[in-house]
Amino acid sequence: MKLRKILLFIFVLVFGFFALVGCTNNGGNQGNGGNEGGNGGEPSGDPSSEEDEWANKEVSKLDLVNETFTATYEYDEFELSMLKIKVTYTDGTSRVISVDESMLSEKDLGKLKSTGTPRITIEYEGEEITAKVKLTDSSKLDEDLNKDGLYACVIKAIRDKEAGVINFYLEINVEYDVCALNFAYSFNSELMQVSNAQMNSELTGVGNVRLENDKIIFAYSENARLFEDDILLFTVHYEGDFRNSGLGVLESYNNVVYVADMETYETTPVSNVLYHASVK
Repeated sequence: MKLRKILLFIFVLVFGFFALVGCTNNGGNQGNGGNEGGNGGEPSGDPSSEEDEWANKEVSKLDLVNETFTATYEYDEFELSMLKIKVTYTDGTSRVISVDESMLSEKDLGKLKSTGTPRITIEYEGEEITAKVKLTDSSKLDEDLNKDGLYACVIKAIRDKEAGVINFYLEINVEYDVCALNFAYSFNSELMQVSNAQMNSELTGVGNVRLENDKIIFAYSENARLFEDDILLFTVHYEGDFRNSGLGVLESYNNVVYVADMETYETTPVSNVLYHASVK
């Protein structure tokens, strides 16, 4: 009886050992099988990048993406990548790419560092094309807006990019005695957000500026005093796309400027006012 128990114990021990080895091997095989399955799901070999595929093709011609060359750019904000060309290949395929410095000569790169309409040559993969680029400094367009004296005054919105504000100025025509203002500028609030409107603390009259329904509204009176020089009226902070926000005078608002007769002290509204929003 004792011998039988010993033999049974040895049998169970040996059986357990082989069972454990079998499970271990199966687990390893399953693991390898899982890896093989994962490898099978991947493409064989290293796929070429999309750029490599284009590089293996032969270029047949270059075309300008017209809207990028007919646009007018601020010279101090212009980046070469804003210009686009269409590359057509001998197999009939094509793609649009950005112009970069490798496509231009040093001389042509130098032409793009100041205002003007320089002609440049773009070279890519043995093909070339010439184009003109319009570069301007729109800040100069904000000067001498009333040099012919046609307007009683100019009310203009000028961006200060570094400060993140828009300054609204009154530019005086000395032939008119401007004493009161009431106007509004509109903007697209989806493209530009405006906040913190503040009237110039140096103004001595009565007035206010407020933001309401995509409008910047300003009302002011000097109470028998006159504006003597060009003056900052108010400032608003902005975020977003200033140049493409559609910022401009709100025609549906009752924009009015009053001039005063200093002998009779009577005020009269005038219509010859220029409302200007800088494009810079």
